[in-house]
Amino acid sequence: MSIKLKIAHTARELDDVFKLRYEVYVIEKGRFSLDSSSSENKSRIVDRFDTIPGVANIIAYDNKKPVACMRVNKDSEIGLPSEVHFDFSEARQKYTAECKKNNITPVFVSGGMLAIKSDSRNRRNIIHAMFKTAGNVMHGFGTTHILASISEETLSLYGRIGFEVIGEASWCESIGDKLIPMIAPFDKAFKWSFGDLYKSSDSIWLQGSNKYFERIILSAGEVLFFQEEIAENAYVIEEGWIGISKIDNDGNEMVLSNLSKGELFGEMAIFDHKPRSATATALTNVEVNVIPRKHLLEMIKENPEKMGQLLSYFATRLRNMHDQAMIHVFAPQNARIQFELQKLWCSALPDQKEPKVRIAKVGTKQIARSAHVSIEEVTVILEKEKEKGSLDYTSHLIRFYNAPVIDNSTIIDNKLD
Repeated sequence: MSIKLKIAHTARELDDVFKLRYEVYVIEKGRFSLDSSSSENKSRIVDRFDTIPGVANIIAYDNKKPVACMRVNKDSEIGLPSEVHFDFSEARQKYTAECKKNNITPVFVSGGMLAIKSDSRNRRNIIHAMFKTAGNVMHGFGTTHILASISEETLSLYGRIGFEVIGEASWCESIGDKLIPMIAPFDKAFKWSFGDLYKSSDSIWLQGSNKYFERIILSAGEVLFFQEEIAENAYVIEEGWIGISKIDNDGNEMVLSNLSKGELFGEMAIFDHKPRSATATALTNVEVNVIPRKHLLEMIKENPEKMGQLLSYFATRLRNMHDQAMIHVFAPQNARIQFELQKLWCSALPDQKEPKVRIAKVGTKQIARSAHVSIEEVTVILEKEKEKGSLDYTSHLIRFYNAPVIDNSTIIDNKLD
């Protein structure tokens, strides 16, 4: 089943967070010595840092069942949760001085209260997605540094993210665990979470997700949305591949494209509420950022400069559509087929055993429909490419060994004639 991650906003979602903490820390791990006379603490863990401004509780649901949660706090007058157990004043002074040298306003946050149900702990994609969502929140806070008091058993994980130990481990009686004080520059942690997307020019999708956006984890074969569903959200892929397909009037399935990391899709939902024109299916394990239409429009209203990024994206999409139209109007049949092969190459999935080989689960019939030619003409071109060693194919699959090449001169010559 798909996993949905979001910022808890409703009373029910927040209660799910507090109860999940209790289930994980008290029932599963036997930690936290709570006051038994306090009725609200008998099945929930909640403290003063959950009630102040600048707090975000992230929750993950597996088919509506809460399976993981995490808290992010922005610095406040009462400090940060991590400072309850350790003195971070020396580290604060050091990094504040560094920020001022670079004319940067220091913003400290803390991330903690990470609780994951035992049957979900081995699912790395959930842990990674939790940290990504926390990174989105921290990005929205303008964070420069992250403070953390972490359990000794998670030291290696935080070390990989970019955290450094700044003090000795200490036993915390109220929690029932040995804690270690750590700090990380936000840029390091953010880069670990998002990789190449970290410096993407389309950072509007990352920057906007701190307050509103959700994240969905899909397994291979799961459908994100179906053709004819009412569209409410756009999506951007953070990990994996999504296939976009359409059923035509004759009941035939047409694969329109296979999309990968960083690509936006379903974006027409930003402008209207019309039914989906295609189905989106996970081709691999996938993680997508959900962009609700109304919230994206609110974000653009608050930050008008974001509209430039959005318009730039649509300008690129229109140019690609223009190129495709030129091919179909002016190019001869063989050039149209080559153009379709090039599109398939770009969207084909890397072979797990041979990463340099790309696989497109598309056959001659679909290529013929897309190029508006006969199946026999497609077969002729495929045979020529096969002889060159560029690809191999069956009736339902193409294995690419090299990128197809389009001779653009054939298009120009045809147009001039």
